[in-house]
Amino acid sequence: MAKLYKKDASPPARTVMIASYILGVPYDPQELNPLLREQDTPEMFKKNPMKTIPLWEEDNFCLADSHAIILYLFDKYAKPEHEHLYPRDKRIRATINHRLFFDCGILFPRLRSIMGPTYTGKLTKLSKSMIRNLESAYEILEKYLEKTIYLADNVMTLADISIFTTMSTLNGLHPIDSNRYPKLKRWFNVMCAEKFSQEINEPGAKEHVEGLLAFMKNNLNKSKL
Repeated sequence: MAKLYKKDASPPARTVMIASYILGVPYDPQELNPLLREQDTPEMFKKNPMKTIPLWEEDNFCLADSHAIILYLFDKYAKPEHEHLYPRDKRIRATINHRLFFDCGILFPRLRSIMGPTYTGKLTKLSKSMIRNLESAYEILEKYLEKTIYLADNVMTLADISIFTTMSTLNGLHPIDSNRYPKLKRWFNVMCAEKFSQEINEPGAKEHVEGLLAFMKNNLNKSKL
C-alpha cells in the first residue's frame, strides 16, 4: 500500500487526502510535523530533497508537491465516473492546469508568506501588504468564477480541490467579503458543503487556522515583554 507523509493541518496534504478519498485510493498515513522539521531527516531528504509535505511513496516511487501528486493519482486510479475532475477536453485541461499553477505559484505562496514569519516568532498580525496581496488573489478568483460555476468548469475539478484547501486557511485568517466577492463566497460555501470537506478538510483547516492565530498571539505577548 502507498504511504502518504502528511499533517492534517497542511493545506497541500489535505488536497491529496481529498483526491485520494474521491478516487478511492487507499494509503498508509505517515504523520510528519513540519514545525519540528521531521521531514529533514536523512531518510526523508533522500526521498524528498524539497523537504516538504505531502509526499507520496509507492513501490519505491516518491512524488512530492500536492499538484503533481493529485495529477498522478488521477492518471493512475481514475475511473470513468471521475472524468469530470480532469476531462479530456484540451482547453478545459489547460484551464485546470492554469488554476493549479495559480495555486502553487501565487495563492499558496501568499499563505506561506504569512506562515513563515508567524512560526519564526516575528508576525503578530497580518500586515497591510499581506492583506492587499490576499485581496488581490480573491479578486482574481472572483474573476475566474464569472463564466463558470467552479474555477475551471461548470463541475468540480482537481483545481477546485487544490485551491479550496488553501482558501480554507486563508478564509480563517482573512475572511472572504461576500459583498466584494459574492461568487467566490458562493463557491467556497458549496465546497464546504461537500462530504469530503466536512470529514477531511474542516478539521485540518481549523487546526491550521487556530495554530497560526495562537502563534500570532504568543508573538504579540512576547513583543510586550
